[in-house]
Amino acid sequence: MPEFEEKGATSEPPIFALDIGTHSVIGVVGENKDGVFRVWETTRAYYPKRAMRDGQIEDIEVVATTANLVRKELEQKLKISLDCVYVAAAGRSLRTQKASYEMELDQQLPIQPKQVSDLEMCAIQVAEEQLLSEQEEENNLYYVGHSVVHYYLDGYTLSDLVDHHGRKARVEIIATFLPREVLESLRTAMRKIGLRVNNVTLEPIAAMNAVIPQELRLLNLALVDIGAGTSDIAISENGSVVAYTMATIAGDEITEAIVREYLVDFEVAERMKLAASQEETKTIAYEDILGFPYEITKEQLLEKLRPAAVNLSEEICSHIMEANGKAPAAIFLVGGGSKLPGLCQLVAERLSMPENKVAVGRNNYMKKTVDSKVDLQDPEYATPMGIALTAMGMESRNGYTVTLNQREVRVGSESPVSVMSLLMMNGYTQDQLMGRSGKSVTFMLNGEKKTARGERAQPAQISINGKPASLTTLINPNDQVVFHPSQSGKDAAPVAGDFLGGQNSWSIQLNGQPYKVGTVACLNGSQGISAQHPIKDFDELVIQVLETVEDLQEQMGMEEGEFDFTVNRVPALPTTRLTPGCEVWYYPAGLRQTSLAPPEQPSASPLEREEEKKEPPLPEQPQEDGEVSPWAGKGIWVTINGKDRPLPPKPDKGVYQFLEMLNYVDIDPSKPEGNIVLKLNGRQASYLDVIGDRDAIEIYWEK
Repeated sequence: MPEFEEKGATSEPPIFALDIGTHSVIGVVGENKDGVFRVWETTRAYYPKRAMRDGQIEDIEVVATTANLVRKELEQKLKISLDCVYVAAAGRSLRTQKASYEMELDQQLPIQPKQVSDLEMCAIQVAEEQLLSEQEEENNLYYVGHSVVHYYLDGYTLSDLVDHHGRKARVEIIATFLPREVLESLRTAMRKIGLRVNNVTLEPIAAMNAVIPQELRLLNLALVDIGAGTSDIAISENGSVVAYTMATIAGDEITEAIVREYLVDFEVAERMKLAASQEETKTIAYEDILGFPYEITKEQLLEKLRPAAVNLSEEICSHIMEANGKAPAAIFLVGGGSKLPGLCQLVAERLSMPENKVAVGRNNYMKKTVDSKVDLQDPEYATPMGIALTAMGMESRNGYTVTLNQREVRVGSESPVSVMSLLMMNGYTQDQLMGRSGKSVTFMLNGEKKTARGERAQPAQISINGKPASLTTLINPNDQVVFHPSQSGKDAAPVAGDFLGGQNSWSIQLNGQPYKVGTVACLNGSQGISAQHPIKDFDELVIQVLETVEDLQEQMGMEEGEFDFTVNRVPALPTTRLTPGCEVWYYPAGLRQTSLAPPEQPSASPLEREEEKKEPPLPEQPQEDGEVSPWAGKGIWVTINGKDRPLPPKPDKGVYQFLEMLNYVDIDPSKPEGNIVLKLNGRQASYLDVIGDRDAIEIYWEK
């Protein structure tokens, strides 16, 4: 008969905790004996190959198989069946958020545990919403735990609210979230071996529960759990855990330094690192990847590892200072990486702390909360024991079980909780509970503010024992809860065609160039965008109807009577309608030939016809930055290689430059036929010269 039975094991199911580390899995089984975790058995198994990196499972099958070896060995030793497990996640990509929530109370009634639980759950919801508002990507965060920083009753700080009377209760928390894939990989590995995950906590929370008991948290202390892939950090002060953070440098940094320095594989390097951490070690023998044997002293190895150890200590200290703002009163190092000789001294030196204020956390304080015949001096036991103690805290609430979507889950409360509380405790997010309407798009349409609304969310479907329920419905022991998540609405995705009223646009030939008319959409000053063009926040959309010559004049900013028009070589009136493919020409008023054909070369040049008019002198150089050309936004006449040609106003109201005149001559500068000659009004020109009305342009090859 197992010894735990002789000591009076309870009928309650045992507490089974697994610490799924980067290189091994540690399992512990025990019971809650009058507030002390009584250890029945522990065991450990190593992965046959690397299956995790930086606290994230990479090979689920290997992790599941190794965890099952631990489980089977414990079951065999204890002659029991283990079906439920408590686990912890490393702080990889950890997100933390402080939040508070306040609720009104009935002064005549004492505060009940359920009210405190609901108060905390509402604060968690606020924390999640704050995090979501800070990130643009789709929500992928999973709530893993929280710590109460302070309770307040009518403005006064209290350590516990239960049974007090008051008008307003408030809680401040620090909630922790991890990417969903980190948690899902843990749950998947456990499901593969038939284990139901009762709860997932965070490794620094677990280690803190094991090493730094509640009475010590009045002090400003830091706990650093140095695993293989991550160094998880928790900070306490004024009786609470006030911050969590994580460094992605840990024990593997040291192992990889050995691999590089001594040309050994990873497993040999791990054995060398372990040997260096043992006091009795004097020399270390190893064989490199070429098969040559060597022997070195422990001091020689530690000297080679010093740069990596310094780097690890600097990274840890940097995160402590970032989270705490100052050096704490003391630091506890736990986890396998904490056993590296000299690391405590390096951390103390970096933070200018006395060396005796940085120590490896062992079982000094676990003696008050853990009863075990197993030697727990090894700091690697801090996390698995902490997971068990965290689980024991949940068990001590005398909760009950319900079924959620055909899966049995435990409610850690003596009184009924709401459906919302149950769902949030089991990893469902605010989006899944309430849904979110799709994002709207706000823009200007013809000078008027418009908003395209996103789709509304489809509400969640909830039933309890086959009857419809809501998020506020209370759940009782053994209830059967079925939950179908809400479906968030799609974001608004307006396009230009949504506002064209079914009307089409078409092209005409305007002074020999294609030009879009009809019902035209202009976006942010551009002319003629497609019907499928997306409209975004703050866009300015203008829908114009260009069906007559008068519409065309207004769109191009022409003054009344400034230009004469022909449509299909017939003089046009302002009311003349434009038809698909029609040929439209316009000329400065009075310069159109009597011929109905577009002029190739007028009988007299525009310059000669206007010779007596007093015009401002044409610019000899391009306009200086900031100056506005007198020809900006105007249609002009020019002479190109002896032929007069009208140039219409540019859609962007800009000026023409000499470079653009290459479009009107049969010359390709990329295929030289001699030296190119560029002249403007008889002088040497540059490509950036501004072209004005009645300018004479010459472009040709000098052979």
